[in-house]
Amino acid sequence: MNIKPPKILAYQENVTYTSVLENVDQMFDAVEIIDACFDSNELERLMTYGSIIKDSDLSGSEFDRADLTDTCFINCDFSNTTFKAASVHRVEFINCRMTGVTFDETIMKHVRFQESLFNFSAINESRLENVIFEETRVVTTDFFNVKFKNIAFETCDLNEVGFIDTSLSGVDISASYFESMSIKKEDLEGCIVSSLQAVQMAKLMGLVVKDE
Repeated sequence: MNIKPPKILAYQENVTYTSVLENVDQMFDAVEIIDACFDSNELERLMTYGSIIKDSDLSGSEFDRADLTDTCFINCDFSNTTFKAASVHRVEFINCRMTGVTFDETIMKHVRFQESLFNFSAINESRLENVIFEETRVVTTDFFNVKFKNIAFETCDLNEVGFIDTSLSGVDISASYFESMSIKKEDLEGCIVSSLQAVQMAKLMGLVVKDE
């Protein structure tokens, strides 16, 4: 899958989170932020461009109309954070904790979730294009009315994930693991699965598989 990486300059100005708040636009542009605690009560709107954010805490925040572009988040905590009407473009989430995160009415393009926790989370009424989940736990997470285009789950734990009113046509889950999954038969058509998963899917749909 052709995922465009974030466009980040070789040199990033290392600044403090507080110094960005002091700017009128409160924009994180071509900077490196390390060990910061983001607060949605302080940030009117989260906007990051061409930046690297490491070892930072964004948990429990509520961000409306966030604009995340050409950004790499490394070892960050997004637990129980809510994004509404967000734009996420050429962004990488590496080794991030995203338990309980919610994306509502969000557009994601060229996004990579790598070695992260995405458990008990939700993506609702959103559009995902050229998005890959790699070695990521996506357990008990719901995708509700999501439009997928060029999506892959590679070596992910998808146990008890729910795809509600979300078509998996063309989505590759063959290298991932699950024991149970919530999905309608019509939304499963065209999904790319392994032979073992095909048997699992048949059982989930109520078929009785008889070995010779």
